[in-house]
Amino acid sequence: MDRTIAPEIKNITSISFQEPEIIHLENNASLYAIRKTEEKTAKIDFVFNAGSLQTNTLIAGLTASMLFSGTDTKTSTEINEEIDSLGGYTDTGAMSERMSVSIVGLKEYIVQLTEMMVDAILHVNFDSKELIQLIQDKKKKFQISLEKVSTVAKREFIHTIYEHNPYGRLAYLEDFDRVKREDLISFHQKYILEGLDYVTIVGALTDSELQRIQELALKFKSNKEPIENYNFQYRPNQIIQEKEGAVQTAIRIGRVLFNKTQPDYKQFMVLNTILGGYFGSRLMSSIREDKGYTYGINSGISQNLQSGYFYIATEVNKKYRDATIQAIQEEIKKLQNELVGEDELSLVKNYIIGEILEQSDGPQAMMDRFISVQLFGMNLSYYNDLMKVINEISAKEIQQLAQKYLDWEDMVIVAVG
Repeated sequence: MDRTIAPEIKNITSISFQEPEIIHLENNASLYAIRKTEEKTAKIDFVFNAGSLQTNTLIAGLTASMLFSGTDTKTSTEINEEIDSLGGYTDTGAMSERMSVSIVGLKEYIVQLTEMMVDAILHVNFDSKELIQLIQDKKKKFQISLEKVSTVAKREFIHTIYEHNPYGRLAYLEDFDRVKREDLISFHQKYILEGLDYVTIVGALTDSELQRIQELALKFKSNKEPIENYNFQYRPNQIIQEKEGAVQTAIRIGRVLFNKTQPDYKQFMVLNTILGGYFGSRLMSSIREDKGYTYGINSGISQNLQSGYFYIATEVNKKYRDATIQAIQEEIKKLQNELVGEDELSLVKNYIIGEILEQSDGPQAMMDRFISVQLFGMNLSYYNDLMKVINEISAKEIQQLAQKYLDWEDMVIVAVG
């Protein structure tokens, strides 16, 4: 092999995805399984319609953190020792729309581990001492995080663009003192015991093992409430907060936009990548490499089930705050007024498709890709459609998107520091 010659560049146009088995359970929840894998481990996720949108901003997260804290017959130590003895690992997470509880372990023990996990979730007793300790720990961490300009800027940005709906609701330090054990019990009863949305399985389970996981899923109800339609109208705004003693200024710039169900989303991904979506982006080149204002700057698109938002995020020395905001505006103007060169556009196309390939490598990644579109009512053909759009998008279309969606007058600008 002559290593002085670069390998041939091949244009990737599609991915052969592994479709999961889809089982509709009697309780109205769904089970998705990828069992064609040679991995020795397996992962089971139970996902509930139990996010922070259904409660106040703290209850969902605290409930998730308490799920392995003990039952009437086992302490938290006993539960965790049992799981540890089989080499299992648990994880919980509460987002705005859902809560996930996961267990990972060797394939031969995964059913036993899932039984332990489900027992802990079903019979958690929300021990008062454990809860008080958890609230104190969370409150301290929250207080420390509020000292960071990046945290404050992110909170102000989200609150401003979503000021008319629960996505913009913020927690405050005093809210920790108002938490009652009864709030967690009530939330657990309504949104976890009766709120199972779906279960995912990634692992080479036998039919009988799959059947057992289904039986465990049926221990929950799945009373899916219709999603409330929120108002995503927002007001462009500029918020500058001085923070005494801060060395850095955190900057967030962006606007309410859309999620992947909207026709322009795929094309906007390309525009976003050019602007700030990878290490060689224009914002990185201009504001980090050329001007030296920051160590890092990026842009992205965050999505929820009904909407989404575009954002630019960075931290700079305080003296570069205004210059950085101006430089960001100039980079956006360039995209609106000048066509992207073919070399840059080709590089970005290859980068995005490479990312899609990397994010689809392996059974767990395939499941993640499936869930990422399933939640929005789409299927895995989305990704091949996405690659087609990326391969075909022109410089002119990029310019038109920048003019349509990146009008500086539509932006929320937040600077804290």
